[in-house]
Amino acid sequence: MVGIANESVVFFGHLSELYQLAKEGKIETKLQGSHTRPCKFWTAMKILSGIKNTIVIAHGPSGCAFGVKQAYKLTNCRNSGSPYESIITTNIDEKAIVYGGEKELKGAILEVDKKYKPDVIFVATSCATGIIGDYVDAIVNKIKPKINAEIMAIHCEGFAGEYRSGFDLVFRQIVQLMDKPDSESRSRLANSVNIVGGKMGPERTEIETDVKELRRLIESMGASVNAVIAGNCSLEEIKQAPSVAVNCTLCLDLGYAIGREMLDQFNTPLNSTILPYGISATERWLREAAKHLHLENEAEELIKREYGAIRIEFEEAKKYLAGKLAIVEGHDAIKSLSIAHMLERDFGMRAVIYNFHPWSTQARETSIDYLLETGLDPEILITKGTLAFGKYEAMVQTENELMEYLGDLNPETTVYFGSSMSFPNIPVVDLNAILNRPRFGYRGALKVAKCICTALEYSFRPRSWVTKKMVFPGNSGLCSAQSLTPKLAQDLPDCTVYAGRERGKCMMS
Repeated sequence: MVGIANESVVFFGHLSELYQLAKEGKIETKLQGSHTRPCKFWTAMKILSGIKNTIVIAHGPSGCAFGVKQAYKLTNCRNSGSPYESIITTNIDEKAIVYGGEKELKGAILEVDKKYKPDVIFVATSCATGIIGDYVDAIVNKIKPKINAEIMAIHCEGFAGEYRSGFDLVFRQIVQLMDKPDSESRSRLANSVNIVGGKMGPERTEIETDVKELRRLIESMGASVNAVIAGNCSLEEIKQAPSVAVNCTLCLDLGYAIGREMLDQFNTPLNSTILPYGISATERWLREAAKHLHLENEAEELIKREYGAIRIEFEEAKKYLAGKLAIVEGHDAIKSLSIAHMLERDFGMRAVIYNFHPWSTQARETSIDYLLETGLDPEILITKGTLAFGKYEAMVQTENELMEYLGDLNPETTVYFGSSMSFPNIPVVDLNAILNRPRFGYRGALKVAKCICTALEYSFRPRSWVTKKMVFPGNSGLCSAQSLTPKLAQDLPDCTVYAGRERGKCMMS
């Protein structure tokens, strides 16, 4: 394999080596400004958007609520088929910043409870209300007897933690909505599981067909799924969640937070593995769940049956793929690690993760520890473009560095797992484009294997140079591939701004 020029390399080695360098402070792990993630407020909202019949009151300026509505709520409702659930804002202004927004918040809570009749009202603090120190908990506790909905304050002001903390905060806090198990509830749900760590709707890594496949496997084993938390789940499902036989993580990294909290508070067992891409990860996921369900024999029969259904096609594909090279885009740390696990363990390929940001070694410690414990230690390549400031410039730079790295690699034996917005000289497999069928489980493993085989089979066909010019136009300033993706249409009414001219009244009432 032709190596990349030394002046472009920041790191080239195994994951364990990168992990150690990060722990010792010998490699930069901070995100540059142009690469920062959403704030804590946004990630908290992402989880809250997966709970049905809830209203989130964003206690702060209207802009925070508008962005969340566009990015999460509309997407979640469209993808799940749920009725549109508004994002409310108290729309505090300069006066409220000085004197506090208690009256605005009280008015919003009362009107939301009366108008929307939600199961739960979440009051989410923004940076503005976090800075002025509005005593949201006291307001919530005082008004609680006056409303029918459950109500909970979520302290998720963006400045109070890095983006990842919003996920963990909400997953741990919604445990407070759960009922303590008793002998009756334990008996009733003894044959059920929860799938935890989901944030359904806006995240394409958690498309509906993947979760449906996991549900199908659980049910084929003779068990049932109580809830996907927080993946379009109801308050009732959340309340009874601790009584199930086991919590199975959808994503180890996010599922661990709620799973650990439920284990500590209710002694609900936790089955924590990486994303079930591929056969080996799926079998680990099923066998660990079966132990707590006391369905070990049924699980083995299911595994035998599921593999038998794909065996001939899969083994034929595996023979073709064994020994071939896969370059895996490392932008999504957990996904890239899970894909590398599948490619090496199930397909016998060599996987190199390209531009896995060193920041991820700290943000994803739980998953990395687990992966290394399984004996998998994929190769990581990081180039200077990953650490460069400026999104479009870095995108062009990493594209050029990728081309340089690939050099004269044979497109008949090398495949790139990444975005269709990249144009290497080798076949591209974009798993985000596989939306109408599962990518998890046995069926998913076969589908991914066949996609790689097809990509290699048609490697002689060049990608469109016209499309590449659209993505990487010359002299285009700060344009990027994202400009090709239209923003969510503003085609739903949003009569959700409170505390305008009349305190505590909807502006469109």
